[in-house]
Amino acid sequence: MPSAAGTTTHDPARPADAPARTWPRTAALVLLGWLLLAWDVFAAGINSAPFFGDIPSRDRYAESGAVLLTAMVPVLLLCAIGLLSRCRLGLLFLAVPAAVVAVLGADMAGSPGDPADPDPRRPFAATDLVADLTRLNWLAAAVLLLALAAVVARRVRQSGSRPDPQA
Repeated sequence: MPSAAGTTTHDPARPADAPARTWPRTAALVLLGWLLLAWDVFAAGINSAPFFGDIPSRDRYAESGAVLLTAMVPVLLLCAIGLLSRCRLGLLFLAVPAAVVAVLGADMAGSPGDPADPDPRRPFAATDLVADLTRLNWLAAAVLLLALAAVVARRVRQSGSRPDPQA
């Protein structure tokens, strides 16, 4: 508990030289990643669901696959932030589901659409990666790039403020 002077008291259960706990950071990063992945899987599933017996078009399959594939960008940035924040094995709880989502996205991106469409076998294009459903992923990636820059700046500042042990 902080005292009136603004200093914190030492926890007697932890040694003074013990590293800070990383599980809260790991849990927060994994939870954010899961929320993003859940939203992307939900959006891709609804976008390509065969409602009332109708077959989704190739464009819908491509957009659904693209939203799942572009989800890897913010997830990788979350993992990078976690590694720089000394989170290690807990990030596997995010990386393993992300790998499954990537495989699902690649499968959806290659799925043919309704044969009655004008171009049911069109190839997956780079423009699919910036479709409407992918905007949240790119926004999350931009915010996480800023967060990654802040984490790197903090680490550089902390490494420069440590006293030289040779002096």
